[in-house]
Amino acid sequence: YDNETLVIKTGKGERTLKWEQLTGANQVSLRAQFIDRKKASDWLELAELAMKWDLREQAKAAVANAERIDPKSKLKGDAILRGQANAKPMPLATDAQVKGEVASIKYQKSTPEQDAAAIKAAQEGAKSVGDRLKVRLAEIQTPHFIIFTDWDPREFEFLKTNCEGAYSAVSRQFDIPVKENVFVGKLPVFMFARHDDFKRYAGQIDRFPVPENVAGYFTSHGDGSGHMAMWKPDVKKWGVQEAEKHWAYTLTHEFTHAFVSRYRTDRNIPRWLNEGLAEVIAYNQFPITTAHPYAKMMAGKRFDFEALFDDNKMPGGEMYPVMQTMVEALIGESRKAFLQMFDDIKDGMNPEEALRKNYRAGYKDWEPAWRNYAKRL
Repeated sequence: YDNETLVIKTGKGERTLKWEQLTGANQVSLRAQFIDRKKASDWLELAELAMKWDLREQAKAAVANAERIDPKSKLKGDAILRGQANAKPMPLATDAQVKGEVASIKYQKSTPEQDAAAIKAAQEGAKSVGDRLKVRLAEIQTPHFIIFTDWDPREFEFLKTNCEGAYSAVSRQFDIPVKENVFVGKLPVFMFARHDDFKRYAGQIDRFPVPENVAGYFTSHGDGSGHMAMWKPDVKKWGVQEAEKHWAYTLTHEFTHAFVSRYRTDRNIPRWLNEGLAEVIAYNQFPITTAHPYAKMMAGKRFDFEALFDDNKMPGGEMYPVMQTMVEALIGESRKAFLQMFDDIKDGMNPEEALRKNYRAGYKDWEPAWRNYAKRL
């Protein structure tokens, strides 16, 4: 790419496009993948482009990133947000001709050098973890994961199979070929045999004091990357078959968060959608029989439904079947509309606006629709 054109590689070959042919949102989304994320000046240039297209939220986010890197950039960032707030977008050329190619860009592709550096950093981090916790961690690599574990070597194939199975389930949901790798390098996964070591890792390394009932988690590094941590299925509590099922359910749920973090942009999505989708994908792979009956029961009760849309309020466990069936209902009505809504949110649209655009319903309209859906389960 250069200032005038870019080349998109597809299964049918290469196609050269002019930047002016793309919508403003697509220009900003693509440019965000090309910038040096450690340079404040690059973030400010992205903010200027966003303001030119009247994409104020994207511009504010870019300015915030610039200020975090270099506090001296605040004055220029403020000027960008003030000076071009009412800028109008340039007229489009033949956007319809390039819609398919742009839609296929679903994650920021990494270079071989970036992949190698990420894997090396993960290996060095794992060595430090093993030294601090005094746990010997073996390394296993699959096409999409780099797993650090103290499990019995005879169980390594079980780990590899289930991790790659989770990747397949989530990538299918987003229409991304399984052979593609959305991660820079591979996703690091710390898989402990003992619950005590898992707790020590969470508390000492991630500064996350996990509750006793937590089987695993994904933590983001703030730039779309992150890592997972889990511990071995509790066979004594569940029995082998049920323990493996609950462990795999957790693995798939938490991996969905990791995948979503890398999808399109590193912008966060609302909790109801993030948790709801993770539950839907995990449930489809490993059905938990209590989810639908519980959602149906909740549909007949009074509770603060609108609180689910407030990310400052942490929902309790009883809300997870609710969020799951909210997402189920949306996908069931139109999977195409669901993916477009998801893309709109990832590209910077207000979540409620994205819901209204694709389903003609706002948050207040959504409660009776969900209750009707859940009561029919």
